[in-house]
Amino acid sequence: MTVTLSKFSEVQQAIFAKPFARKNFSQQKGSGISYWQYRLLRPFLKLKYNNYQKAHPQEPWLCPDSIKALQTLLTDSEAGLEYGSGRSTAYFAPFFKKYVSVEHDEAWFGQVSNQISQLPQVEYHLIKAEKDVPQQHLSSEAQVFLSEAEFPVPDELFKTYSDFVLQFTDESFDFILVDGRARRTCALNAIDKLKSGGLLVLDNSERHRYQKVHQALSSWPKIETTTGLTNTTIWRKP
Repeated sequence: MTVTLSKFSEVQQAIFAKPFARKNFSQQKGSGISYWQYRLLRPFLKLKYNNYQKAHPQEPWLCPDSIKALQTLLTDSEAGLEYGSGRSTAYFAPFFKKYVSVEHDEAWFGQVSNQISQLPQVEYHLIKAEKDVPQQHLSSEAQVFLSEAEFPVPDELFKTYSDFVLQFTDESFDFILVDGRARRTCALNAIDKLKSGGLLVLDNSERHRYQKVHQALSSWPKIETTTGLTNTTIWRKP
């Protein structure tokens, strides 16, 4: 699969044409009008997304507009890889002849293994953390503004996990989804493994600790999608 720039731009324009398609209200912080607008809208936006998920139980936990975009862009796909398994595994695997999935949680790995047993194209890997991971109970709201240094679970605890993609030759994949642990490192490691015209997807991309990914991909065309509270970004590799 090679997504042409014209096709990517066409999908990008369709997404951006929607009212408030790029407005993430959680970026507002402080005590001004924008912040209180966010506080008032947050319960409505959460309810709207939860209702969407209930109506689409087979779809992954990504922004709805990103799923619509990928439905159009993922055609004639050869190979895909994801960090973080679940609904996304069963949903995206049928688009590919080969689909590699990496999971860190052993109990969740067992559950998903049963769900994808009829998908022979999936290569499913369990790669646990190097050592015990500190417990963190941060809300999605609290996580938006944390820097790398402030986040209590450093990427280094998942080095074997995040380095998994490095075993593949460069330009091996048409699609890489980063939606698990150590997302900054996983995304940066994935850059060379993606084909020209391939897609790199980062969920919860609004979080400040992923700024290095945005900086590294600043020259790549992108489709920014949002629920109003959380973002999913799709980049096309030049």
